[in-house]
Amino acid sequence: MDFPTKLRNLRIQRGLTQMELAEKLGTSQSSITSWEQNRREPDFLTIKRIADFFHVPMSALLPSADDLDESVNIIAECLHRNQKLKALFECVKDFGDADLDALLAVAKAVSGKRE
Repeated sequence: MDFPTKLRNLRIQRGLTQMELAEKLGTSQSSITSWEQNRREPDFLTIKRIADFFHVPMSALLPSADDLDESVNIIAECLHRNQKLKALFECVKDFGDADLDALLAVAKAVSGKRE
């Protein structure tokens, strides 16, 4: 199960709206929505705050090893098969968040996918 599903399940189990959870965590409702819709991911410290709030270990919010292994295998296969994709990855692997957001927006525009 992925982070967005885990977060949503915990929130619903506690009977909280997104707004209520946002207030308890000191963040915005739009952040909670973005996390639950897998449009953005919280940073490490925020994941810690979420885990503490729900009284669960951080590992309960993070992907399992099986989830990561599957993702890693898919990415590795794509990079192995497509040299241009591999070259693109090499160029962007050290980008910061702002640069990645900009690149993602361009890629979505080119592919016709909008958020």
